[in-house]
Amino acid sequence: MLPLKRFVFVLLLAFIAQICSADAEEVTFQIRFYEKRIYYLNDREHPVSLEATLTNDSAQTFRFKMAENRMFNFDFEVTTPTNILLDHAQAFSRARTSNQPVLYREISLEPGDTFGVVISLNEFIEIPKAGLYTVQGMFYPELYLQGPVTGEPAGVVGPLRSNMLTLSIRPEILFEEERAMIEAETGKLIQRQPLPPDEVVDYMLNARQRSQWEKFFLYLDLESLYLKNPGRAQAFRRMSEENRRAAIARYREQLRSETVDVDILVIPAEYEIIRTSYTPLEAEVTVIERFQYRDYVEIKRYTYFLERRDNIWVVIDYEIVNLGTE
Repeated sequence: MLPLKRFVFVLLLAFIAQICSADAEEVTFQIRFYEKRIYYLNDREHPVSLEATLTNDSAQTFRFKMAENRMFNFDFEVTTPTNILLDHAQAFSRARTSNQPVLYREISLEPGDTFGVVISLNEFIEIPKAGLYTVQGMFYPELYLQGPVTGEPAGVVGPLRSNMLTLSIRPEILFEEERAMIEAETGKLIQRQPLPPDEVVDYMLNARQRSQWEKFFLYLDLESLYLKNPGRAQAFRRMSEENRRAAIARYREQLRSETVDVDILVIPAEYEIIRTSYTPLEAEVTVIERFQYRDYVEIKRYTYFLERRDNIWVVIDYEIVNLGTE
């Protein structure tokens, strides 16, 4: 038989659980993918990010504890199509079994309010291979702690269970060059398309505004741009084929680090394509570009020269005219 004090303590925990569970029944816990992208196995640069939200649908204030270490509030069940549950990540297991004090803050969620956080699923679950998985979240309003009496989790409310998501993990990308050429939103390889000249220039400028280097380079003929400089062109003609390839590769990296030909790299705040003219093999696209500085806007007219090669238009040269400021 339990001693009287311990018996009263257990009854008190049960009573609190009943009261708080009634409130929690009208609190909605939902998860969704934070980014619309394709996920790859062992991709540390782009982990599986989830947005977890609590919405108070009741008429009363809902109070809960939010730990600095989210692992004491959240847990996830990730299963295969054959209903095999994946193991937790080592970091998660260590955090849950440590004897360190759990720091938290009290949060009050008023009726109709929503509270949300972004969580990396990879910190909770070990995903062993590519495949299709089902993800469901669990939230512990009173934290997941080992109980002083029973040894069971002492979170007095919960867990609240979320909706289910379908997670697709593609095979690991082994080479950085391949990773750079993958479109994040679709998971498809970035490839040249038979776009008209004005759309090629628009694609290039839009990529530069977004600092998407692989897309920016996609329709640039780097060798033609490299040879615009007379000194580089003279040295290039004396190089072997291997050295020429190395020179263009260095030029590409210099552009990326913005140490050469910065006039084509300056990011326009806005731009407008005002004229396009072309023959079957050559094209000119004129663009008014505006560059925002602290106290003024600089206006320039860029004319991009393109050539058609194997049904693909590529930028081979450009000219710039300063139009003043505003």
